[in-house]
Amino acid sequence: MLLSAVLAAAGRVRVFRAATVVDGSGASRYVADVAIEGSRIIGIRRPGDEDRFELPEGAVETDATGLALAPGFIDLSPRSGDAASDDALRRGVTTAAIGGHRSDAATPGNAVVLVPLDDLRRRATGAGDRPASAGMDDLLRMLAEELDAGAWGVLAPVPGTAAAAAEHEALRRVVEERGGLWGEGGVPQAPLHAPTVEQVVREFSAGPAERLGLHLGDMPRGVIREGAAADLVLFDPARLEGLAWSDAPDAAQSGILEVLVSGVPVLSDGEPTGAMPGCTLRKPPPPHRATVPRAECEIDPDAVPFVLLAGTAVRAPDGLHGVAELLRGALDVGEPDDALPAIALRVDAEIGGPEAFRIRVGASGIDVAGGSAEGVFRGTTVLRQLCDPEHPLGSRLPAGTWRGEPAFGWRGLMLDVARHFRPVEEVRRMIDLLAAHHLNVLHLHLSDDQGWRFEVPGYPRLAEVGAVRHATQLGHGPLATVEPGAHEGFYRRDDIRDLVAYASERFVTIVPEVELPGHVQAAIAAYPELGNTDVSGAPDGAWERFGVNRRVLAPTEASLAFGRAAIDALCDQFDAEWIGTGGDEVPTDEWVASPAAQERMRELGLSSPQEVQPWFTRAFVAHVRSRGRTALAWDEVLAGDVPDGVRVLAWRGPVALAEALRCDIPVVACPDLEAYLDYPQSESEDEPIRVGPPLPIERAYTLRVPGSAEGGQANVWSEHLPTRDRVDFAVFPRLSAIAERLWEGGEPPSFDGFAHRLPVQLRRLDAAGVRYRPLDGPTPAQRRPGIPGKPLTLAQREAIVADLVTGLSAERVGDPAAGGEESG
Repeated sequence: MLLSAVLAAAGRVRVFRAATVVDGSGASRYVADVAIEGSRIIGIRRPGDEDRFELPEGAVETDATGLALAPGFIDLSPRSGDAASDDALRRGVTTAAIGGHRSDAATPGNAVVLVPLDDLRRRATGAGDRPASAGMDDLLRMLAEELDAGAWGVLAPVPGTAAAAAEHEALRRVVEERGGLWGEGGVPQAPLHAPTVEQVVREFSAGPAERLGLHLGDMPRGVIREGAAADLVLFDPARLEGLAWSDAPDAAQSGILEVLVSGVPVLSDGEPTGAMPGCTLRKPPPPHRATVPRAECEIDPDAVPFVLLAGTAVRAPDGLHGVAELLRGALDVGEPDDALPAIALRVDAEIGGPEAFRIRVGASGIDVAGGSAEGVFRGTTVLRQLCDPEHPLGSRLPAGTWRGEPAFGWRGLMLDVARHFRPVEEVRRMIDLLAAHHLNVLHLHLSDDQGWRFEVPGYPRLAEVGAVRHATQLGHGPLATVEPGAHEGFYRRDDIRDLVAYASERFVTIVPEVELPGHVQAAIAAYPELGNTDVSGAPDGAWERFGVNRRVLAPTEASLAFGRAAIDALCDQFDAEWIGTGGDEVPTDEWVASPAAQERMRELGLSSPQEVQPWFTRAFVAHVRSRGRTALAWDEVLAGDVPDGVRVLAWRGPVALAEALRCDIPVVACPDLEAYLDYPQSESEDEPIRVGPPLPIERAYTLRVPGSAEGGQANVWSEHLPTRDRVDFAVFPRLSAIAERLWEGGEPPSFDGFAHRLPVQLRRLDAAGVRYRPLDGPTPAQRRPGIPGKPLTLAQREAIVADLVTGLSAERVGDPAAGGEESG
């Protein structure tokens, strides 16, 4: 495993050699090398493992032979009021509970806030006495606000009266509904007088981490494993052997040599370093308050919750049988027990539009209603999100109501399966992930210069020749190479029939696209007569490189017949209202240079090569309309007269989007600066094959689609995404952010609210097996060191897009309606 040169140069790569790992689980210790990058443990290698760590210059090595490496201790006791104390660091404490309020100040160690109840009461009433009913309402509200802001629970004194006990019970319900901690943590107690080091470490690390929920999520604490937070303690294990629980912290103090918080030493050779890597940790909301996209909710913490059990029945009328079956599978329920409260599904047109839903939860059952079967399905998707991401059975769902309705009818993802083919099972999986995000369109980019991916009757060589590429460009820019090796694949008619049915059951429409009249080298390789062979000759096969290819269809009747046959094949195999006809990035070089093309232009009365693409567009759009469908085209078609019956994909920023709206052309926003998920996710050189400007998740969440548009979609071009895991890395979790924006519409709110729910969403993605990009950067397996890219700054890309749309007539008002590389 090659560790990060970028992080090593910043002093953020460290390896403990031959450490005795006490991992916090209670399992037996073992010897291993443990590698840290940045704030997390990136790898663990035991003796005999073949994949050893490769250390770049600047990496720090520590010989830990004979020493124990354990997760940092988490102190929830009353004496932990100061998370930054030297005493706490010398005891190996990396996270401590503090009574007070959240602070953004840097500290040596991490803190978790427990709200002091007495202080909260004084703030609510101005006195220490029990508040009156109005004061009680304020107290409950203020407690809820503190918890929603990230507090982990309350420090509650023991009530002395019946009235105080009643008050505490009301407050406790607010805390429990949000999954918070009630009361003081205290020092762990155990029946054993002489615990093992493994037991001591578990009780002071994983134990409190589990009580708080710190063991969950993308970067768990309280444990040593790959991906966990690098909050670590290096100590002499002999100091803890055979001690009572109460003696362990003080004994450990004399034997602790080094303490790391977020991978940074805060104690070295037993002395504080002065480093300040700690922070106040923010508690994520419980799953039922962390839906993505966000659902409106009203929760009653005083009511009895609903408990999901294996025997919970899902009841639905015949028209919702398929939705009910999918929900049963998602919840993992078994044979129904009629004695248990059930989940009922139903259609209620009064709820709202077809996709509107409402969920009512009570102890006696759950009612999921939708404006149509599709709305019911959206409701069941939210119901699954309310449950524990990893283990839905046993989830306690609070009484309340959740509801929602989308702002747009088109909420999608374009998946490029032409550059790199994705097998049927992977497309099914992507459909499931789209449905889980309330996305309802999967736009399949089925043909390009590098591959043809569907059958066309009468043109068998498209699958035999056009679907096979014998080498592939590796990297981008002038230093890219071409690596030999076949890449092939296409969807048979039965495959497409299966995918269409699978998607329909999940209320996802598959919109197919064939690229015409450009991006066609794979087709011309199969049928050279379709190209301008008098200037370019016949290609040997599908294009092995990426970028804009000068090959285009010749303006002949044979080309028109071919395009119409391809459109017919898509109409016959897919049931979508829309059929994509491409239209982007069509160079005119061949039409300028080809005598045959020039002669044909004269026959057609076309005065310039720039008129050839609109000629093709009119013909193909007319054929789509003759099949009772609507053509979908990239926004380059706006350069000419756009025929009726076209829906435009506006990828070139706000100018193209505004021009389509000005011309009353239905438009789907997919601006590259906010919605191109193949763009790198940061400016770091650790990002794999950076092509284009950085598109961090925060920017993806700024996507704004005007209400007059049909909706929006994200696009993922697959030139540099050859595997499922690479697609996962590019798409998630940025697609989660875009899905919420397309569901909600309007002006983007602060990213903070989404960021607070994001850790729970990452747990859902983990449970679904998604290999997403961690928020702090790619893992070593996700990087592609040494493979060149072509990174751009945001300003450079904005200038390129501005130049691309200089011919459009929309006013440049700087409207961020769509935001703003090549469309693909």
